[in-house]
Amino acid sequence: MKIVIVGCGIAGFTAAKRLRELDPRAEISVIDREGHGLYSRMRLPETLAGTLPETKLILSSAAAMKSLGIAIFSGISALSFDSEKKTVTLSNGTVLPYDKLILALGATASLPPIEGAQPSMLLRSLEDLERLVAAAEKAKTATVIGGGLLGLENAHALLVRGIRVAIVECMPRLLPKQLTEAESKLLQEKFTEAGYQLCLGRKTLSIHTESGLAVVTLDDGTVLRSDMVIISAGISPVTDLAKAAGATVERGIVVNSRFETTLNDVYAIGDCAQIGGVSSGLWIASKDQGAALAEILCGNKNSFELPVYQPSLKIPGIKLNEIRTAAQNK
Repeated sequence: MKIVIVGCGIAGFTAAKRLRELDPRAEISVIDREGHGLYSRMRLPETLAGTLPETKLILSSAAAMKSLGIAIFSGISALSFDSEKKTVTLSNGTVLPYDKLILALGATASLPPIEGAQPSMLLRSLEDLERLVAAAEKAKTATVIGGGLLGLENAHALLVRGIRVAIVECMPRLLPKQLTEAESKLLQEKFTEAGYQLCLGRKTLSIHTESGLAVVTLDDGTVLRSDMVIISAGISPVTDLAKAAGATVERGIVVNSRFETTLNDVYAIGDCAQIGGVSSGLWIASKDQGAALAEILCGNKNSFELPVYQPSLKIPGIKLNEIRTAAQNK
């Protein structure tokens, strides 16, 4: 069986590794567009903070994958695929035949419609990380737009570096998707005590540069001047490849409980996939889906039931479950 996996994040890597374990004879190819092998996106803020060396982010190199008997196309993109001919065309001109095609395309960091917002303000890849680390090394002040999980982790990373941080959140509280109003109030107290400036319930109107500083203007007239800006406004599933081939796409690539798209022998897993109406965007969910699809393709599992995941805030000394308990006991 020839299996082509487009994407080398945790979903694609896990699928490839588990398929190799279950079917030693399968021909498995992984298309790694970024060319870094598997690395831990969820730990990028730790490297931004300077507490985790960049080399520690790499979980499996191209050489390590090759040693497992997996063919890897490093630094090469999938341009298109033909579900009738069962071929994938790559950016280097290679045309790969497949029996099963797995789309593990991941997601991109969302850039909100803010005047002056730039892709250089996002943190999603190793290239983003290196650019922001270089800026942080010279910064004394920073503005983080977004009070969700990643926004708070990025803000913490900058604070660890000794940078004064302002956090802007359009909702009236931090972590509005994860915490109740009472719980969020306790979290906000911790952040205020730690020295963050919180601008809650405020919409960012524009970002521009003035005298070498980033000037962020909010809808209440507040103007924040800082050395750098990071925007953390969620993620958008990567769906263009599937859509161009004719697969049904909504927010993500629509799949059933067997990860089947609307195209024959084409599957989608991880951040790019929409299963049960949900695109989870969580590392553990992508890992679970990669392993489950391998089991399904090898006949060891019939379908996948989406678990309920409880996202965590990766900031030392702050545990969301403890905050929830404290709010209940008040």
